[in-house]
Amino acid sequence: MGRLEAVKKTSRRIRKIGKIFQIVFGIFTGILLISVSILFVLRNTLNGMTVVFQTGVDFDNMGYWANKLAGEGKITDAFIVFGISGLLFSLMITIIMHFVVKIFADFCNAYSPFLPETVKDLKIIFVLVTLLILRNSIGLGMISGFIFWGIIQLYEYGCELQNQADETL
Repeated sequence: MGRLEAVKKTSRRIRKIGKIFQIVFGIFTGILLISVSILFVLRNTLNGMTVVFQTGVDFDNMGYWANKLAGEGKITDAFIVFGISGLLFSLMITIIMHFVVKIFADFCNAYSPFLPETVKDLKIIFVLVTLLILRNSIGLGMISGFIFWGIIQLYEYGCELQNQADETL
């Protein structure tokens, strides 16, 4: 098996694994959406009940706003905020995996990985990944954004070289 066939085989494998992740996170996103919706609808009822039933849940690791709401006694609102945060995270991962699957499907089907559509997909992926990293660390988010920007520039250069090679043939 030649090097090109090995790369295509690996691309197909990555595409399949990415599709599994996309489905799993899509299901998880749906579950979170339903859970947050139910909590939101029943918020007043549950807030009244949580005064009676104090939870032993530690909100310190659930983010600033969830911890603040829990400190004010709004336990259900804290869970809603935490659920929305998880929902957005899961949705972003699902979208990222959609574009990863698309890129590797293009790798398998195209004669070259240097396509303008791939650059557009990479830009979307890199923006979302940078936003996810920025959520936890501004410094790492800036560094990753800079690295991703450099990779996109290299890919655009590869697209231009591919274009010139195609024109010469």
